[in-house]
Amino acid sequence: MQRASASTSQGRGRDLSRAALATCVLGLVLTGALCGAVRKMEYERSRAEFVQRTAVRVAGVTRAFGEATDALRAVNLFFSASTGVTRAEFDAFAAPMAARHDYLQALVFHRFVSDAERPAFEAERALGWPGFEIRERGPGGTLVRAARRERYLVNDYVSPIEGNEVTYGYDAWSYPVQRSYTQRAIDSGEPASSPVIDLLQGGGRRHGLLIVLPVYRPGVRPANMAERRASVVGDTEVVLDVGLLIGGSLSAVRLLDGNGVAMSLRGPDAHGNIVTAYQHGTLAAPGSRWEQLIDGMALRHVEEFDIAGSPWQLVIEEPPAALASHTAELATLLLGVVLSVAAGALVQGRVARTRRIEALVEQRTAALNRATGDLRLYRRAMESAANPILLVDARRPGYPIDYANPACERMFRIPAAELEGQPLKTLAGLDAGLPAVQELRMALHEGRQGRALVTQRTRDGAELVSDVHVAPVRQPGDGIDHFVVIVYDVTTAKRYEAELEHRAHYDTLTGLANRVLLADRIERAIASAGDTPVWVVSLDLDHFKLINDTLGRRAGDDLLRALAARIKGALRPLDTAARVGGDDFVLVLCGCADERQAAARIQAVRDAIAGPLQVQGQQQLVFGCSAGVAAYPVDGADPDTLVKHAEIAMYRAKSGGRNGVQFYAPYMNAQAFDRLALEGALRHALQEGQFELHFQPQVDLSSGLVVGTEALIRWRHPLLGTVRPDRFIALAEETGLIVPIGAWVLRAACLQNRRWQRAGYGPLRVAVNLSARQFAEPDLVATVARVLEETGLAPDSLEIELTESMMVTDVEAAIQTMLCLKGMGVKISIDDFGTGYSSLSYLKRLPVDVLKIDRSFVHDIAGSADGAALVHAIVSLAHGLRMGVIAEGVETIEQLDYLRGCGCDEVQGYIYGQPQTVEALEPLLRARRAEPVPTV
Repeated sequence: MQRASASTSQGRGRDLSRAALATCVLGLVLTGALCGAVRKMEYERSRAEFVQRTAVRVAGVTRAFGEATDALRAVNLFFSASTGVTRAEFDAFAAPMAARHDYLQALVFHRFVSDAERPAFEAERALGWPGFEIRERGPGGTLVRAARRERYLVNDYVSPIEGNEVTYGYDAWSYPVQRSYTQRAIDSGEPASSPVIDLLQGGGRRHGLLIVLPVYRPGVRPANMAERRASVVGDTEVVLDVGLLIGGSLSAVRLLDGNGVAMSLRGPDAHGNIVTAYQHGTLAAPGSRWEQLIDGMALRHVEEFDIAGSPWQLVIEEPPAALASHTAELATLLLGVVLSVAAGALVQGRVARTRRIEALVEQRTAALNRATGDLRLYRRAMESAANPILLVDARRPGYPIDYANPACERMFRIPAAELEGQPLKTLAGLDAGLPAVQELRMALHEGRQGRALVTQRTRDGAELVSDVHVAPVRQPGDGIDHFVVIVYDVTTAKRYEAELEHRAHYDTLTGLANRVLLADRIERAIASAGDTPVWVVSLDLDHFKLINDTLGRRAGDDLLRALAARIKGALRPLDTAARVGGDDFVLVLCGCADERQAAARIQAVRDAIAGPLQVQGQQQLVFGCSAGVAAYPVDGADPDTLVKHAEIAMYRAKSGGRNGVQFYAPYMNAQAFDRLALEGALRHALQEGQFELHFQPQVDLSSGLVVGTEALIRWRHPLLGTVRPDRFIALAEETGLIVPIGAWVLRAACLQNRRWQRAGYGPLRVAVNLSARQFAEPDLVATVARVLEETGLAPDSLEIELTESMMVTDVEAAIQTMLCLKGMGVKISIDDFGTGYSSLSYLKRLPVDVLKIDRSFVHDIAGSADGAALVHAIVSLAHGLRMGVIAEGVETIEQLDYLRGCGCDEVQGYIYGQPQTVEALEPLLRARRAEPVPTV
């Protein structure tokens, strides 16, 4: 028996060994299959990562081209929106964009110059760039003077100038390749790119890409090719260094790191062939057949995209994964072998498995006990919830309520016990016909989640706005036996929302529409207008500020409410009245076929406003108003433009005397915009210290010594840059700002001249120009005396410059003012003599010390015998009247010699120095003697 038992045990041992062996073999087979699957997954992962990296690189390159095109459009819009853009304004606008993007070699403005304009154009540019001439590509890629042709497209502005000096004055029209794509851009009005081109920068050794966009005459919107060609004045151009664009854009974000990454950018050449414009890296050939078998093929992607109408390709390649990257396969193989052996061992451990099952049963029992406790906790939590929670039966018709927590009674005023068993549709008076309730019914019917905002009534009749959420409770077999319904009371939030919505669209004082609703009403009127114009009227109550200043804000608000009611009552139901601020209203009139009908409708509103209004039960007031009118589509196609143009017309009506109606005309926009912007900036310029003085030396011809300076104001605005005096002086006179500005100039010039005298620079005098408005001020003499006293400057060191036109209005008063200044010891000179109102009879009566010969006469000395004779006559006249003579604008040795021969006393001009800052001028004043330096 023992031997039999032993034999049986040995037999069982052998059977179990076979089973373990079979398990191991099966495990190894499965391991091999799993290794193959892992290899495939690794390849797919590598491919996916390659695609992701490629997408990032492509996005980086295309974004860089897009940013370059955006910069081009920004510069083009700058020229389209401005008239007479100066080089300084161009540099101030373009330099920040070029600095932000290293790959932008240059931002350029090309100007069309005709053959007839060429000499004057070259001469003018040579003033700031000696040796300037229009050039073209010559043999070997060098630049030579451009041959004569009908017109040239000249590089006039370039930013930055550093590194791009060679392109300044280059005629792009002379190069057939550039002329071709430039003509395409002019004809289409859209950006056009060049083929791969050798850049002038770097001597033709750098490949680049040029993108151009035409600039048409301001105010012209050409509709076809012929109009575009007729109205083009030049183009804006962005110069891209392809190597910097790709290398800089991708290297900056470390997208070119790593061994074996190859990338090339390909684009068309001048003949339309696709050539390589940029190449980064190359792929190494596979080392052996084994590597080819193991690693597979290299990863490659070709991305085609468009740059301003030209097709380009970006080719990216990466080598296959290295042999060392197959660690996942080896790990899988090793893990499979280990698991196969472990599986054989598990076959031997049936008893252990049984024990594990028993342990698992114990664990499940404990988990069930914990789940029971959790259910009790969840029920207590539902009963403690602040929001109503209901469970409804999904298997019975009507979805009866099985459970309602205590919060239902607090919200619906219905006990929870009374709700249980009731159909869900009867809850708190839900109307089954409402769309929101229909959404909840569909969610219940389809067994899905649903949400709706419903309005209900509680049992005591109070209105309740609820946010109702419905969600199915699924069984383990994916069946639905219940729905959970959660209700949120949003009544208060909705009331606030409705109030905020009303405040967002209506004026709180008058109840009229505000700016937001006004824009919507204008858009709706435009959409439904058809062929009938839509009239936008800007209405301003004349002198309403006096009401607030005299009667107070409360009376002003009462009047605004009354006037708003009159305005609204005078309009038709289809029209709109809006209050956009203070005493400003905007009307939207529909159904008026022409200006006559619109004017009649506006007059009805003005008549309603003009009716007497009783204020505070005592006074009766009558108001007038100024109205500006803009019409869709003639004066604008969007609400902002129409309102802006209406306001411009309204301001024109106010400036014309108030209490009138003015229809918008296009010329008003540019004038109003420029004037308002400049006037606003001018009012802050003096307070913020934006003005500065430049001084131009005045030299005695007999001794060559610097005997004085002329103070000239300069305005350096932080955004507008340097504003020319001819732009703001007239505006300052018109607005009266010239008086405080002139007083500042007088004080600053006297103070600086006194500092120079104390520094030992000699008995210098300073000349200050007075404007007509400043000269007419009754306290001018007192102001000059006070400035001299406060600065300590001697009166004979100050020279007041006047023009002949200042004395035309009241000659006697002018003479009296000049005599007072003369009595103080101040010197007086007549500036620009001979260009204005010249009367010899008045000249001999004027207490004048110096005549200043205008630069226009000095300019004609060398080329005109008549001009030279005129200058000689002025010098003789001045000396005959015992006056000194100063010649302005002297620039050449010939002019200087002639003036010295005529007996001219002093000169000033670029030959001795242009207007300079204090720091730049002081070395000349320290030397005392000035040497002439002819200018080009």
